[in-house]
Amino acid sequence: MTRLQETITMAMLTLLLLLSAAFTLGDIMTANIANDLVKFAADKRNPCPRGWFQFNSRCFMFVKTAMTWPKAERHCQLLGEKLEPVRNTVKYLGANLASVHSYEEFRFLQAVVLINTGSFPLTWIGGYDAVQAKVEKDRLWFWSDGSKFDYESWAEGEPNNHYGAREPCIQMNFGAENGWNDESCGKSYPSVCSIRTCLILQTIN
Repeated sequence: MTRLQETITMAMLTLLLLLSAAFTLGDIMTANIANDLVKFAADKRNPCPRGWFQFNSRCFMFVKTAMTWPKAERHCQLLGEKLEPVRNTVKYLGANLASVHSYEEFRFLQAVVLINTGSFPLTWIGGYDAVQAKVEKDRLWFWSDGSKFDYESWAEGEPNNHYGAREPCIQMNFGAENGWNDESCGKSYPSVCSIRTCLILQTIN
């Protein structure tokens, strides 16, 4: 294992310990805990743009303006298109509404929202149901960034197409446990964008 790999491994272990400590008592997150999490997760070697928060190889931004899910997704894409690579450091590979791939990542997103709002408002993330199924368990969910839908954190009783309405888009911070909810894409909420980053490896001639 290289020194860089050891550093990354230790950083992730420390982050996991912070997350475990943060949610041992009743899944309560405070502003101080949220600030500690985002501060520790930042990596100066792979910087995020101003106003974005880093977790592993991605950067996240909370967008306060309430929009429909399609408009929020397009807004994220436009934000990504405006970003210029950092010379000899990092380039950015496109932005979308945030996908979530682990418990730790989901809690990190909640920390980003809490830091920006002081609470846990309903917030769009990048999940959507492209094909409506007759049975709830057969619904197929996708992420707008094309990544694998390999983690979920539904609130109790969700997803449910409430009262038979079509609810193909995912919002976070729903219910007592601040989990996920399927919702009509035409409703307006704030959102979280994510952008992938890529380190630029420098070579010595």
